[in-house]
Amino acid sequence: MKRTLLLGALAAVLLAGIAGLGRGASLLETAAKEVLRQDPKGRKILKDFERYRKLAHIFKKYHDSRTLDDADLLEVLRETGVIKGASPAKGAKPAKPPKPFPIQQYSGRYRWPMDAGVVSSEFGPRWGKQHQGLDIAADTGVPIRAIAPGEVIYSGSHITGYGNVIIMRHDQDTTTTYAHNKALKAKKGDRVKAGQIIALLGSTGHSTGPHLHFEFRTGNTPVNPRTKLPKSAF
Repeated sequence: MKRTLLLGALAAVLLAGIAGLGRGASLLETAAKEVLRQDPKGRKILKDFERYRKLAHIFKKYHDSRTLDDADLLEVLRETGVIKGASPAKGAKPAKPPKPFPIQQYSGRYRWPMDAGVVSSEFGPRWGKQHQGLDIAADTGVPIRAIAPGEVIYSGSHITGYGNVIIMRHDQDTTTTYAHNKALKAKKGDRVKAGQIIALLGSTGHSTGPHLHFEFRTGNTPVNPRTKLPKSAF
């Protein structure tokens, strides 16, 4: 696991668009490439990066086929106590409040949810609405990894439009969502380490082709994942 995290970190350096470093950035990239070449998995990452770069014009066509409705997702966050639920209907018995999450605030680092790929759609305005995550395209079946340690609070296919999806909780308020998967490799309640494989990339739900729709939320508020993940040219 530690080696996987190291390779992931080096891959991030390899892709880094480190503004302001000039020649220093080039030296960092050269050093990262050299270390990656010493490891079979590292060599595969290098090869994948190069191939995705050459085929980016194709992979950029793979993204959400429409704006995803997050109503079902928000209900999961209410049920698990990430956000406060609506008041119970008049006369209804109040639901038992969920237990507080054991980690109040995660202070560690995050990693990208894939080892390599092409961002096919950025966070922000899209088709007259708000795209609440990043779409990252790659080959069907590549591993999807947890960006940080946490607990799986949803694993299934009943969130409209998201296909096979996993939602992870990292602290009291922070969740990440991994959608459109071919297969799910973690179940609700699983405690997951950073870099652990939780799914395989696919094109389920509202999708034009194999890609990961990835969301980062604080409470019910979507945050641009690029502000949380290592600087990268994904």
